[in-house]
Amino acid sequence: HMSEDLEPKIPKKRKPNFIYAIISIAMILFIIGLFSFGVFTVQKEINKIKEGIEIDLNLKADVSEEQKTAIAAYLKKQKYVSKITFKSKDVAAEQFERELGQNFREILGENPLYDAYIINLKADYSNPDFVKDVKSALVGLSGVQEVFYSDMAVSTTGATLKPITVGIVILSIIMLIVAFLIIDNTIRLMMYSQRFTIRSMQLIGANEWFIIKPYIIKSIVSGVISAVIAILILAGIIYLTIYKFSIEFTGQDFVTLSLIAVSLIIFGILISITSTYLAVNKYLKIKLDELY
Repeated sequence: HMSEDLEPKIPKKRKPNFIYAIISIAMILFIIGLFSFGVFTVQKEINKIKEGIEIDLNLKADVSEEQKTAIAAYLKKQKYVSKITFKSKDVAAEQFERELGQNFREILGENPLYDAYIINLKADYSNPDFVKDVKSALVGLSGVQEVFYSDMAVSTTGATLKPITVGIVILSIIMLIVAFLIIDNTIRLMMYSQRFTIRSMQLIGANEWFIIKPYIIKSIVSGVISAVIAILILAGIIYLTIYKFSIEFTGQDFVTLSLIAVSLIIFGILISITSTYLAVNKYLKIKLDELY
């Protein structure tokens, strides 16, 4: 009779709990998504700083057109190069004179500067050791007079950005653990109100999978709904951020953002299934008098 008395009360409790769980999980997934977007934006800026490091290749005064073409072709082939700019000695002289505020070509009667290729490295390659290796490879090219870069810029950038990256990794791990615990707790609370139903089914003789299956299906549905709500709010905020601060976004960036969205759905489903399974299993294994 115990289970019959409880039966009518359960449907009333189930709905608010289910909606409450969806909203709670959606909020947590939204916070994770927002954090991921923040990390993605910081990483984008870090890469921009790293790719801002320049290596100058000064070409010899008597460099031939063939040598120039060969150097350019060699640079284009290198996987570490993100951008190549050619700066003629006349442009360099004009820039220099603007900064100095006097015409040194007239004073000297010639232009002492060289034609140069300026290369920017891809973010992954801008560490001091790699830049040294690049320099020694480039110095050996025919037609190259000298290669130089700001040693300080390279080492400072590396030293400054490393702790930021490490900090982000640690924060991300903490964030995921906290999110998992909160969602797990929410689902366990939701399953708590189902404990007598679960037990009654077991007492009638239903097997474990028969009892767990509807809850698992429900948890997949709630995981997906929560993730979709989180993604929609997040998409709105990201759109406003891009629009307000007119941030440049490439196709690659949208691929990354789509990956974040897909990860949220997978994370939502996996946590929901795991927590539901553990909770239902607990009420199947627990002693009857502990249910109260």
